[in-house]
Amino acid sequence: MAGEDLDDDSHQRLIEIFKLSPALEKAWELKEEFRDLLQIPDIKESIEALNHWYEKVSQAKLNLFYKAKRTVKNWEENIINYFRIRITNGFAEGLNNKIKLIKRIGYGVPKVENLKRRVFLSLLSI
Repeated sequence: MAGEDLDDDSHQRLIEIFKLSPALEKAWELKEEFRDLLQIPDIKESIEALNHWYEKVSQAKLNLFYKAKRTVKNWEENIINYFRIRITNGFAEGLNNKIKLIKRIGYGVPKVENLKRRVFLSLLSI
């Protein structure tokens, strides 16, 4: 859960869990820091924050975050473009998800025309 969405009760439970697992606390903090850097409006500050995040991941010594860091580095150019124009492909991803769901519900739609009809009908509600 995002830090800003935690109520007092949840926050207290999270603190108790962190006492049991310091590694989990580091992981949660890295996740929150990454979320925060995506909200920085200035591109130079965003890039600096991203580089700082890379350093913190290296220092944290959490194997899963090494993989996350490598993935972020592989997509760094696209992430920096997000900082520039603040547009994502979320709508297209959602549409692809909806089409896959329609295919799954229809047990695979053998005719492309029928699939198109089902997709168009489902999009009428958007």
